[in-house]
Amino acid sequence: MRPGFSFYYAWYNPAHMETNPAHPKFVRWAVVLGIVIVLNVFFTVAVSLVLPSPKYETFCPTSQVVRSYDSQEACVAVGGQWTDNPVPEKIQSAPIVPQPKGYCDPQYTCRDEFSKASDVHARNAFIAYVVLGVIALIAGVLPVGSSIVSSGLSFGGVVTLIIGSVQYWGSADNLIRLIISLVALIALLYIGWKRFRD
Repeated sequence: MRPGFSFYYAWYNPAHMETNPAHPKFVRWAVVLGIVIVLNVFFTVAVSLVLPSPKYETFCPTSQVVRSYDSQEACVAVGGQWTDNPVPEKIQSAPIVPQPKGYCDPQYTCRDEFSKASDVHARNAFIAYVVLGVIALIAGVLPVGSSIVSSGLSFGGVVTLIIGSVQYWGSADNLIRLIISLVALIALLYIGWKRFRD
């Protein structure tokens, strides 16, 4: 084999490439950070597509002409909330100014329905984020053949759990919080025991 060809073969040989020194730490951490960011962007888009958030206009459609309701019966009939105006004390020297009987909030019922739908969506999104975070953590423990990918998936799963907890924790009831927290804790303990045993 000619010297020039042997040098070229040694440089191109994959076995030779595997023995090269590891990449610098900042390159490895840059790849890990990129995996974390892109993974959570993907999760956010996926959750928004599978669980679209309710729109206010769907529950309380707006019209170009806004009606006014001057009586309690007309207000309640459209699902509104009627508020009586207090009767002012009569002052002899003051001129008599006609006052409306009350104020109507016609979007009271539809706004309440929108709020309930938003709470349900937030609860489901919270569950979805926790499930995706645990899946990413488990995938990070599996032998994927690259420590960079494993680290990126593991850190990405932790960030997903944090995002879900910060955004939607207040919308879940205590039972849902307890169950999801217990599942996440068991998964983390199992991963820590399986991957980092002494």
